[in-house]
Amino acid sequence: MNIYDKWYNIFHEKIKNKQPLLGTWITISHPEVVEILSNLPFDWFLFDMEHAPLTINDIEKMLMALKGTDIVPLVRVPWNDPVDIKRALDLGVGGIIVPWVNNKDEAIQAVRAIRYPPHGIRGVGPRRCIMYGFWDAVEYFNNWNKRAILIVQIETRSGYENLEEIIEVDGVSGIFVGPADLSASLGLFGKTQTPEFLNILQDIARKAMKYNKIIGIMAETPEFAQKALEMGYNFISLSHDMKYLIEGARIYLNRLSKN
Repeated sequence: MNIYDKWYNIFHEKIKNKQPLLGTWITISHPEVVEILSNLPFDWFLFDMEHAPLTINDIEKMLMALKGTDIVPLVRVPWNDPVDIKRALDLGVGGIIVPWVNNKDEAIQAVRAIRYPPHGIRGVGPRRCIMYGFWDAVEYFNNWNKRAILIVQIETRSGYENLEEIIEVDGVSGIFVGPADLSASLGLFGKTQTPEFLNILQDIARKAMKYNKIIGIMAETPEFAQKALEMGYNFISLSHDMKYLIEGARIYLNRLSKN
């Protein structure tokens, strides 16, 4: 079994067995951050190119820190753009998260960008994804379309209203809710813990569960992560590296101030 089959199986076996996939956002551009966090029992890491100042070059170096682990590396590309998607995949990641997908056509566009011809438009120029030629390029090409992980973000009113037509697209592995953007689009920014917004999140989970796919969300606190799991979300981002740094420092400072 090659690494892509292994990553695909990790994801889909857990989803099939109703087990949550727990991961975190990587936003700080340093391999030591990745290496330190990789000692914890995360299922996946998401390298963020949309809101964090990470470049392709940064991510390539940070991916090396995951070698020898079972953590599945994913990249959130800046936009639903085939060039960004192609460059991220050529680094040798397990899949892509695409932001701001609002309808079926945009979901299909993302699927076509992640897949090789004849089912897509991904350019053929594998580099690190075939370990610089030490792995079989033909085997990678022939099997990639079947094992690619593609998660699209639901973060607008349109995405919410078109949720089911998006998640049922062949090739879409699942969805990921961006609470900040979705709440802003719905006129509820800053009110993500209100009953009104929580009902919307529950509605999203309920609709998505019919398709037995990935249903993801960002959880800034352990309490919200537990609430999301109870709603039916199965792909939980347990905050991000920057917050761990802040919260860890805050704990130490608070302890000192009490002495």
